[in-house]
Amino acid sequence: MRTVLPAILTALLLLMPSASRGEMIVRDYYPARHYRFYDGIGKDFVGQAYSFSGVGFSNSGRWGTLLTDNCFLSANHRHPLVGEKLTFWSSNELTGTSYTYTVTGGVRIATTDLWIGWFDKKAIVDHSIERYPVLLLPFLKRYLGLELYNYGMRHRVGRNVLEVIAPYSYGGSTGITAGYDYGNNDTPSVGGDETYLQVGDSGAPSFAVFHSRLSLIGIHWSITRNPDSSLDTFVPEYFDEINKILATRGQSLRRSR
Repeated sequence: MRTVLPAILTALLLLMPSASRGEMIVRDYYPARHYRFYDGIGKDFVGQAYSFSGVGFSNSGRWGTLLTDNCFLSANHRHPLVGEKLTFWSSNELTGTSYTYTVTGGVRIATTDLWIGWFDKKAIVDHSIERYPVLLLPFLKRYLGLELYNYGMRHRVGRNVLEVIAPYSYGGSTGITAGYDYGNNDTPSVGGDETYLQVGDSGAPSFAVFHSRLSLIGIHWSITRNPDSSLDTFVPEYFDEINKILATRGQSLRRSR
């Protein structure tokens, strides 16, 4: 899967600057709709139909998205460090059941901004926690127009639409990215749920819905300006590379079916 969109789009991406510090912007942020752990009256969580239990958060404020029984995916430039603890919540209640595991190792995927981390081989994450498959489609253009659920700092969840897939290079990393803008003109429309990433969101995931379940599409990496857009490392591009690393630990990555 090496085909990308026209070179002019690539050039525009490569000329734009990177993210500034902060938490994920949601256009019409409303806690009852966009805060996963909201516990007040009138909760109407945008992601209520889906399981975000496999999105882990470390004690230093970094993200890990569970792929297998004890391996997770994050951003190379901002991942949980060895010795840190990563916590997963089995429901959308912060006071509900949670599980915490210590990071024991990890490795970068080639020159990308992807990083696979793991817990001790004897530590199997509780089976109430989701292991996410990766969405593999036969043609790159079929990803364009997918509605995304974006997860970000302070456990905010919003939506956007995947609009461009192209090469990108920043901060010593290179890779294929999935881009989605902050222009309030998406098709299909996501309205007030529209997102724009910030640095605190780096390493958190973007999902698409496939057969009524979440499938991993991207790991947050950077942003661009003028126009404002968010960039994820496009995970399907690296399915085989991820699987090779998982195989060394006796595990394998699932594809959405």
